[in-house]
Amino acid sequence: MYHPILANNQNKRLELPLWRLICFAMFCFWQMGFIYFVGPSLTLDGKTPLPISMDNVTMLIAVCYVLSISWMIFLPSAVVWTQRVATAVALLSAIGLFLPLGEGILRTLVYVQVFCCCLMIGFETFLIVNYFSERSSIFYLSAAYGVALFMIALVQNDFVPISFSLFRIVTVAALILLLIFFLGMPAGKAALPHYAKKADGLTAPKQLLFGTYALVFVGALMAVSGPAIAGEIHHGVFLTYLVNAIASFAVYLLYKKCGVHPFRLIPVCIGTGAIGFLLMFASSQVSSLAPIGCCLIGIGMMPCQMLPLYGAVVMKSHPSRYIPPIIIGLALVAVLVQGSMVEIFRASPAMLNLVYAVIMMVLAIVYLQIEPFFLFTLRRRITDEELAAEPEEVEDVETPTPAELAESIPQAPDTADPLAVLTKKEREVAELICMGHSNGDIARLLFISEQTVKSHTRKIYPKMGVHSRLELAALVSGQKSGRNK
Repeated sequence: MYHPILANNQNKRLELPLWRLICFAMFCFWQMGFIYFVGPSLTLDGKTPLPISMDNVTMLIAVCYVLSISWMIFLPSAVVWTQRVATAVALLSAIGLFLPLGEGILRTLVYVQVFCCCLMIGFETFLIVNYFSERSSIFYLSAAYGVALFMIALVQNDFVPISFSLFRIVTVAALILLLIFFLGMPAGKAALPHYAKKADGLTAPKQLLFGTYALVFVGALMAVSGPAIAGEIHHGVFLTYLVNAIASFAVYLLYKKCGVHPFRLIPVCIGTGAIGFLLMFASSQVSSLAPIGCCLIGIGMMPCQMLPLYGAVVMKSHPSRYIPPIIIGLALVAVLVQGSMVEIFRASPAMLNLVYAVIMMVLAIVYLQIEPFFLFTLRRRITDEELAAEPEEVEDVETPTPAELAESIPQAPDTADPLAVLTKKEREVAELICMGHSNGDIARLLFISEQTVKSHTRKIYPKMGVHSRLELAALVSGQKSGRNK
């Protein structure tokens, strides 16, 4: 079901050069690097030259998460401006750490850093989901993130200790690059996508929506669990982030050079991460397995950093202002759950690794249940972009207008199209199934009864040689994605 609102939102999405995406990725480095220096350094003997109360830091993080979620819901048009101001304030506070100020003032500047950083955690997802094109999102979450993760690995290495003086310089440089990125981003209501309203006639694909939220929660749980487990062994955090960076670069190259979509690699990464947790479990008996386990967990963290891209897929199908806040809210719940699990298994840390391995398997199952809907939705949105494009932007097409294109595509014979064997109405039903819509949703969208939808479905399955909605989506997305590379 082609909808002009979806095409208009797609046309608003930004194609950003890699250097700007690397500037944005400095937020990841700033977040993880700064928290690393603050967290384990609670005395004057640590890397941080001030005694920092972790109770205060924890409270700040909780407050910032709530503010971030509220801000995205009620003031979405002000998010970019807020990022500009917060980054500028953080930059000034970082510069202040170089000045001969009193201990109380310096400690306050550190808390300001933590506040600004945590406030912007949710805004990173907000920008990717609302502003970035699919290509820019993938480049950011792979290549640009790889740069940031490599820097985090260097900061957290145990081979060549990084002094806090050097870290201050790098922090200032990272914040300058981050500010440059935000100053170049469009701000205001006009830059935002059109969020769906009831009058628009857009229905949320429930199977895709709830599957995505389940995937986000389990993925966020693994994202915080991996570094936490790796931190229990010598060089563990360094190895995990280093391999995570290498995996990110590999995903980028496979996508850019070979046309392999990151979604195709996620099951392999998840399985590798599960093996990593199993090796960590076995390391209680064979300690030499722990470094290998950390490396495999680093690969397993790759799907977890793709969480914003999952939200972007849903946004392309049903634009809603609540998608980024829900993702961040689920991430916060995942942090709390992970903390509770650590407390529960405090007396048996080896069992905790086994639990994490099981959760990774659950993550794989959840992902495989919605991957076909992801791939079909992405492919279909590309088609909509072609239909909405200016005539000169469409290649190898003689018809000059988008309207003529839209009329011609359904009638054009295409033996490579698996849906070509269906009637027009059956095709409409099949496409909505592949987008993750329920029978009730399809009935409302096509103005037919649910019984009629079921009747069409009974005819679609034997024609397509499938037995379920998931098989249908997998068949169509698998064959169609190859045609659109």
